[in-house]
Amino acid sequence: MKRLLLWLLMVVLFVALLLGGTVGAFYYMTGQDDLPEESASFGGVTLENAGYDWKVPIFGGVVYRSFYSPATLSEQKLGDFGDTRPELVLPSWVSQADLTLTGPDGTTAFQGTAQDYADFVYTANGEYTLSLTLRQLSEEKPAKPLGWYLYQANFTVNFEPEVTLSAERATQGDVVAILLTGILSGDTPTAETDLGSVWFRPVTGGWMGYIPVTYNAEGGKHDITVRCGETELTVTLTVGAAQYGNVVSEASEPVSADASEKYRNAIWPLYESSEEGKLWSGAFQAPSEGGVAVNYGTIYIVDGTRDGQSTGLTYAAPNGSDVFSPQAGKVVYAGTLEVSGGTVVIDHGCGVKSYLFGLGEVTVQQGQTVAKGDVVGKATDQHDLIYEVRIGNKSVDPSKILSGKSGLQYKENL
Repeated sequence: MKRLLLWLLMVVLFVALLLGGTVGAFYYMTGQDDLPEESASFGGVTLENAGYDWKVPIFGGVVYRSFYSPATLSEQKLGDFGDTRPELVLPSWVSQADLTLTGPDGTTAFQGTAQDYADFVYTANGEYTLSLTLRQLSEEKPAKPLGWYLYQANFTVNFEPEVTLSAERATQGDVVAILLTGILSGDTPTAETDLGSVWFRPVTGGWMGYIPVTYNAEGGKHDITVRCGETELTVTLTVGAAQYGNVVSEASEPVSADASEKYRNAIWPLYESSEEGKLWSGAFQAPSEGGVAVNYGTIYIVDGTRDGQSTGLTYAAPNGSDVFSPQAGKVVYAGTLEVSGGTVVIDHGCGVKSYLFGLGEVTVQQGQTVAKGDVVGKATDQHDLIYEVRIGNKSVDPSKILSGKSGLQYKENL
């Protein structure tokens, strides 16, 4: 019995020594090369850590080896970024990023997460101090290193207000985007132009708006004056004439004064309001699978005389066929009017709206949110299906927006 106990004791000691030696070997084989890679950058400059504290797992997290470097007061000099907004790029392993920016006046200009920084607007020029802590806090298996890196740096920004157009020359029917950058004010900009109303939305580093160039916009140069806080900038857009065709049409039946008033009361107030922000993404979709019978800007000829001009696209939509939402947005009108038949108006934000007229059946309700391609009603052979796009009260050519190459798609990644 004593021999058996002695043998068991020796086996246990042997296993303990073997495990201890193995753990020890792995422990000393684990080095700083096993720490997460540092690939954080700010304004395109790779950041250098000013301290860290890590625990690297050995044997799946049963044992950890610690690596520690005390935080220093040193600050990496990143230089002068001029009027470029520095972008923060993090490595993929980061589970938490805490950023603090101290402004030129010594107060905290920003404090929050890296995601929050994406919406931060610089409100003063000068030198800033950065303090960034990147943490990995994962409890996933197999175990990963746990700890943090600290980065400290200083940099300078010197923003200069600038207005950029998506195109300096436009043709009647176009949409031109206007981008305002380098603004050190939290005020929403305004634009003064004879081309139409402009709604601005915040984007990374500035503000974006959309200028309608309608079918009868006057050719030549148009000044656009943008104001934001104490800043005032003027840019010039040159408009060229589009070539529109003619179509012979029958005289439409007279509309009663009562029907006209109901139409104005229902539709015209929509020209003055808009959902905040941008609800669309990418190209718009045609509202019908039928072909286009009348193009935007086409001049109607009745009894040999000019009788108006098309402000949208007229579709040869088969009776009973689906009518689709051209883009994501909010339904701000859904109903039937004597002047326009079944009518659906979708607000896409930033003053941009889709107007669908001549439906035989409306299947959405006011206040409903729709996605691109959602069915909003049915076509009928009793009315022409007409699709208009307006910014404010100015119509623009839907075919250019359907192509995905209009000003509405300018720098969408902002």
